[in-house]
Amino acid sequence: MAKKMTDAELVALVDNEFESSMGREGHDISQERAKAMDFYMSRPLGNEIEGQSSVRTSDVADVVDAIMPSLLRIFTISDNLVNFDPVGFEDIEASAQESDAVNYVFFKQNPAFMNLYSWFWDALVQKNGIVKAWWDETVEVTTETYEGLSEQELTLLMSDDELEPVEQEERTETITVPMVTPMGVLPRDVEQVVYDVKFKRTTKKGRARIEPVPPEEYRISSDATSVDPASARMTGHEREVTRSMAIQMGFDKDTVMSLPMSNMAARTGEERSARNENAEELTVVNPTVDPAEEMILLREAYIRCDYDGDGVSELRQVFTSGGELLSNEEADRTIFHVLCPKPIPHKHFGRSIADMIMDIQEVMTTLLRQTLDNLYLSDNPRHGVWEMGMSDNTLEDLLSSQAGSIVRFDRPPSEAYSQMATPFVAQHSFPAMEYFDKLARKRTGVHEDAEGLSPEALKNIQRGVMSSAMDMSRGKIEAIARIFAETGTKSVMLHIHELLRKHQDREMVVKLRNTWVEVDPSEWRERNDMTVAVGLGMGSRDTKLMHLQSIIELQQVYQQAGATGVLITPQNLWNTADELVKAADLKLTEKFFSKPQPDAEIGDKNAEQQSQFQQALLQVEQQKNELKAQKQEFDAQKDIAQLQQKLQDQQADNSLKAEQMQQTFMIEMEKLRNQLTEMELKYNTNVPGSKV
Repeated sequence: MAKKMTDAELVALVDNEFESSMGREGHDISQERAKAMDFYMSRPLGNEIEGQSSVRTSDVADVVDAIMPSLLRIFTISDNLVNFDPVGFEDIEASAQESDAVNYVFFKQNPAFMNLYSWFWDALVQKNGIVKAWWDETVEVTTETYEGLSEQELTLLMSDDELEPVEQEERTETITVPMVTPMGVLPRDVEQVVYDVKFKRTTKKGRARIEPVPPEEYRISSDATSVDPASARMTGHEREVTRSMAIQMGFDKDTVMSLPMSNMAARTGEERSARNENAEELTVVNPTVDPAEEMILLREAYIRCDYDGDGVSELRQVFTSGGELLSNEEADRTIFHVLCPKPIPHKHFGRSIADMIMDIQEVMTTLLRQTLDNLYLSDNPRHGVWEMGMSDNTLEDLLSSQAGSIVRFDRPPSEAYSQMATPFVAQHSFPAMEYFDKLARKRTGVHEDAEGLSPEALKNIQRGVMSSAMDMSRGKIEAIARIFAETGTKSVMLHIHELLRKHQDREMVVKLRNTWVEVDPSEWRERNDMTVAVGLGMGSRDTKLMHLQSIIELQQVYQQAGATGVLITPQNLWNTADELVKAADLKLTEKFFSKPQPDAEIGDKNAEQQSQFQQALLQVEQQKNELKAQKQEFDAQKDIAQLQQKLQDQQADNSLKAEQMQQTFMIEMEKLRNQLTEMELKYNTNVPGSKV
């Protein structure tokens, strides 16, 4: 029977997986990504010759930058990027709420636009785009100061688990309280002990986090055969973090402070150099002497292994650094989600758009350089001179290419000088450049023909032909969008749903469909049997609007022909108006049209079901309101009881103090009576004729 792994064996296994993984520094994938980055940035090709043209074209950047707006518009134009389909009639409202909540987390609680931009850009340029999704228990520490607290108030604050006293001072304070005396209720100053306390409040706020991962930091084992990394033996993230960040992540402070500093700054891999072009970006200068800000190399692995020795591999989340084990826990799933614009079956890394254009950019750069070199020589030809019969002044004048300059000769120019004219033949390069430009458009579907058409030219183009041509040109871009939707986008949305269901331990207050509502993900059902419909809206918006306009015209013809109620109903008109408003991205159809009531003859059954469903919803809402009212009443009664108890305690305290003061007052009065009696006796004794 296999035995349980030791920590040292687990660390060695993780480090071995990282060192042999795909995407590591020096691997073929890393070199290809570095080359793609150089081409996107239009950096020198390395074959430049001094004295000749060294210009570079930007075909890769042009194509990628042209595709990005279309992808971003497709994935951000609709209200919901994803929609969960209900499993039954009773599940309609729940699935709609879950769809809204998941989209709210992705778009509102995370920087969705920049996440999508980084994700898509990495995929188009660097083969694969990667994001990670996880539940982040963010710890917020704030300071609260209270002065003049009574003992009861201090006790109440100390019962709060989030508060920890940092400083506390006790002092005596004089206060004025009402006292009951024989002369009535009179104010009296009394002394009482009060507390000045400074608290540290530590609050944990959990939420689903989405964050792009730089491709050069992403690792995956060599057995990966799909764009989806879920089935790979190991996926990982290798990055530099400060010691302070590692401690905040929950790792042991003593272990973190003893780890060796990272030497990644000294590594000069091709991919790292390609991303950080400038020398100052590659050279990391750390002037701080604070050990907490020193960088360490952190490896986060999701690895399948038989750690417990039962003969069955399980998925584990393992953090290591400098050969030390920082954390080792069981994991439900990997946290990485991957996109690839041109996936290759049975491979994790496919082809990027840059891979399809880099050879064309190299050819176009060469043709452009040769064209410019020929133009330079044609405009500024070389000269043939007789050196023996040429003065220094003449040579100096000939070396100047300033227009209209004078050349000084000691003898007739024809005897010592001749111009070496270079014919301009670069025009033969133009058809080749046009060919490769068309080849790039054919490969990617990106072209600017439509942008160059004037309104006059559009008049001579049939609308249907124009629409068909544009749809064909968009086909490749829409295919990329569909691939993105069915792979990484779909998986990350399902992951958000899972994270909310497992970790959200309190109700969320979110704005859904223009209304603030309370959502409790702990009550959600598992959606493993559900499909996720990505709201791409395939096809151009202009084309859809054009088709809707044709439908409206046909509906008007039917109305004029008296076919209302036969071929066309108010519901049909509403459906068309609803699609028209959505296609125009104007959100709520009810702002422009009134929704018709269900047809009395055709829709009785649907109306009855809808009525029953609405009644059920009303009953649920009524029960919810009743429970909420009972809770409020219970809380109110509890508060009243606490207030009454506090008042009774205060009254009892005041009564005791009043009784004590009254006793003191009676004693003082008795003393005064005795003094008066004594004074009266003395007076009667001293006065002649008085009677004792």
